[in-house]
Amino acid sequence: LEVAPEAMLADVLRNQLGLTGVKKGCDRGDCGTCTVIMNGEAILSCLTPVMQAAGKEIITVEGLALEGKLHPLQEAFIQCAAVQCGFCTPGMLLSAKALLDQNPNPTIEEVREAISGNLCRCTGYEKIIDAIMLAAKRIRSGGGEEKGVLAPAKESATRIVAKSVRRVDALEKVTGKAIFADDLSFEGMLYAKVLRAPLPHARIKKIETGEVEKLEGVRAILTAKDIPGENRIGILGGPFKDQPVLCDDKVRFVGDAVALVAAESEEIAEEAIKLIKVEYEELPPVFDPLEAMKEDSPKVHGDSNIVAHRKIYKGDVEGGFQKSDIIVEGSYKTPFYEHAFLEPEAGIARVDEAGNITVWACTQFPSDVREEVANVLGVPFNKVRVIQTKTGGGFGAKLDISVHCHIALLAFKTGKPVKLVYTREESIMTSTKRHPFIIKYKTGATKEGRILAVEAELIGNTGAYLSYGPAVLTRAAVHATGPYDVPNVKINAYTVYTNCCISGAMRGFGVPQVAIAHETQMDRLAEKLGVDSLELRLRNAFTVGSVTATRQVLEHSVGFKKTLQQAQEITAKWRREIHNEEGSTKRKGVGIGVMWYGIGNTGHPNPSGAFVELLDDGSASVLTSCAEIGQGSDTVLAQIAAEELGIDDIGRVKVYSGDTITPYARGTSASGQTYITGNAVRLAAIEAR
Repeated sequence: LEVAPEAMLADVLRNQLGLTGVKKGCDRGDCGTCTVIMNGEAILSCLTPVMQAAGKEIITVEGLALEGKLHPLQEAFIQCAAVQCGFCTPGMLLSAKALLDQNPNPTIEEVREAISGNLCRCTGYEKIIDAIMLAAKRIRSGGGEEKGVLAPAKESATRIVAKSVRRVDALEKVTGKAIFADDLSFEGMLYAKVLRAPLPHARIKKIETGEVEKLEGVRAILTAKDIPGENRIGILGGPFKDQPVLCDDKVRFVGDAVALVAAESEEIAEEAIKLIKVEYEELPPVFDPLEAMKEDSPKVHGDSNIVAHRKIYKGDVEGGFQKSDIIVEGSYKTPFYEHAFLEPEAGIARVDEAGNITVWACTQFPSDVREEVANVLGVPFNKVRVIQTKTGGGFGAKLDISVHCHIALLAFKTGKPVKLVYTREESIMTSTKRHPFIIKYKTGATKEGRILAVEAELIGNTGAYLSYGPAVLTRAAVHATGPYDVPNVKINAYTVYTNCCISGAMRGFGVPQVAIAHETQMDRLAEKLGVDSLELRLRNAFTVGSVTATRQVLEHSVGFKKTLQQAQEITAKWRREIHNEEGSTKRKGVGIGVMWYGIGNTGHPNPSGAFVELLDDGSASVLTSCAEIGQGSDTVLAQIAAEELGIDDIGRVKVYSGDTITPYARGTSASGQTYITGNAVRLAAIEAR
């Protein structure tokens, strides 16, 4: 190869050799997704100058399956369900191979040490460790098929559903063939960069682009005035569309998008962004939601920073406290949390001769991306097609718009394919976070430990724009009493603007924050009553017939008490077996925390659609825009279709998902795809049958 002497090995492998199994998650050597083996040693290719590789043997994930036969590690990763989103998988496999090549009989601690530089946000690592240990055993035994790593499925009346099957996407993920957005490229492709605000709150006075226009290789410069359609987006729609695609009046947090460029190379685009001059008039920012709620506070939008106020009242709270023998009050705070998905936001957009635009990008919600892109371009929805590429983790943040509208605008303007990939710093700066909460709780109970009243105030910092803010606070309010039968409830929840980074959907969607508070209240109450904290939970646990804070009657199975009782048996055993050595500074103990969580979008319809086609040879196709982001929905939908159609092998069911030319599907969130899109597939399969 002829290479630029200053180039890094990862870029040469990906861009010149097309070995896109080498992933780039951070470009800083922090995540391990770029791991390859050089002369027998696992190295980080994003930090390795390519000249250091001259004359050396390099193994990437594409080189593990020799002569079409999977390496024992690849087989074990599939069998042990160690593959989810798949973005970390190639680097993880190569770190494991380097270990087993040198030490085919490692301890679990040695395995943990070997993969300690490879981050994974999906699996929790246990399945990965299982897979590496299984592969080591097979290598030592000459490749025998040891069983027993996956627990056998319980006997079921179904043929396919509820059986252990291999993930339908696992093979491409362990071989490096899975295509993520940054792995795509088109002839004549341009590269995009975004100019972002350096201030948390400022009015835009002037944007000068004259210097950029002189730079050779720059093909487009866009500001808010160049947007042909709407310049406001927001996943909740309607009055909650508050975020400009490119800021037109003012910037509201550090990282707000101000201008776009498209250029013939990433380096030129980076240089061009630096030449754009923006004149700002600084405005006072507000970061504390309590300050933001005051009448005289700086306003992020409009006349008030309080966006939504959700109330859940039930019974007579004051009367409940009057009858209580013990009252516990507490104040709690939770911080921002970063999703830390390993794949930075990325995408490519292309316009055809008829003006139809296609967007390939990571996302949890292709249908919403189509609508937002169409509205921003000012075209009908049917002119926009969104194809979800493999998505390297999401956890909620990839429900929102990131690169999608920007690349669509630039492709629309230039007529060329346009690619945008966030840096890790840009991703952390702009992606949504878990909402920080300020919480006040008051809990009243009888001396027997029966909770009579709960009052809570929840204040959620939604940051500069709403994203899912009101919905998160609604769900938090609904779940604020915990899974406990409380007759008297008063919950007030507020969504508040600040000039902080944007808060949005994150796993649990407001419930983890209130769980921290209501569970601490339960422990403090148990301490005051002098009863075991688990026993106190049992006395107040939801059962069939319980009425929730929103007056929903739980009419069907409620497994909470049974779960607690089983936990009680397990912890009793642990307590007998745990020994705290005298003189040691280490102590082992048992704690408890519980939460309840509603599936699907709270209080709203959760529609999904699917087509199922039974073909002449007995195979079947399933079409849905449901986003597979590593949770396994493609596999589950194939199982459901096979079950209803009487097909015994899910390999004969092909699932086409994450593409908006297929029927609409809800976003992948709130643990709902199996139930909702799964039922759409089930009903379609019944009709096809």
